[in-house]
Amino acid sequence: MRPSRAGQIDCLYRIRYNLDVARTVLAEQIRAARRQHGLTQAGLAERSEVSRVTIARLESGAPQDLRARTLARLCEALGLEMAALPLGGQPRLEKRLAREKDRTRRVERRRDHAVLAARLLAAPRPEARQLIARAQGVVDRWGRDRLCSQHYISRWRALLAGPVERVARALIEPSDWTDALFQNTPWSFALPGTRP
Repeated sequence: MRPSRAGQIDCLYRIRYNLDVARTVLAEQIRAARRQHGLTQAGLAERSEVSRVTIARLESGAPQDLRARTLARLCEALGLEMAALPLGGQPRLEKRLAREKDRTRRVERRRDHAVLAARLLAAPRPEARQLIARAQGVVDRWGRDRLCSQHYISRWRALLAGPVERVARALIEPSDWTDALFQNTPWSFALPGTRP
């Protein structure tokens, strides 16, 4: 059965819309990669052996016929990989990448706090107590200036209470609140890479 005229027009509209979206996404990716490499359009043209006019039209999202070889040369010059994705595949990949980056940040924060726990245990007791007192002062300022919720502040106060060994253990033992607490930590002054 042949689709109606209205059905044909709707199908053509959807194809054109998807091509416009794909062209816009491609333009943004090529432009961003070019800028990330510190290249001008002329510099990319020289590196890829694609004309500057073609690059300018591509980056503007202007409709044009683009050969796969031309796109391959641009991708090679920019260190990009060409891939065919199902419709809607790009947003799914971006969401997956964002989740993976978030997971990596959580793992890094846990690692940094574990290193800090080892530092507290290895330091002379007066120095370790001084670091803990400084972190407690940060939490007190959060409460005084109302910078965080009371639940958050009370949890940090509980983690920072007691002897050095208990505080160090609290920094490495996972809990339901670990990731949330480590996002905004009173230890930023003492974490690896942030020490004065």
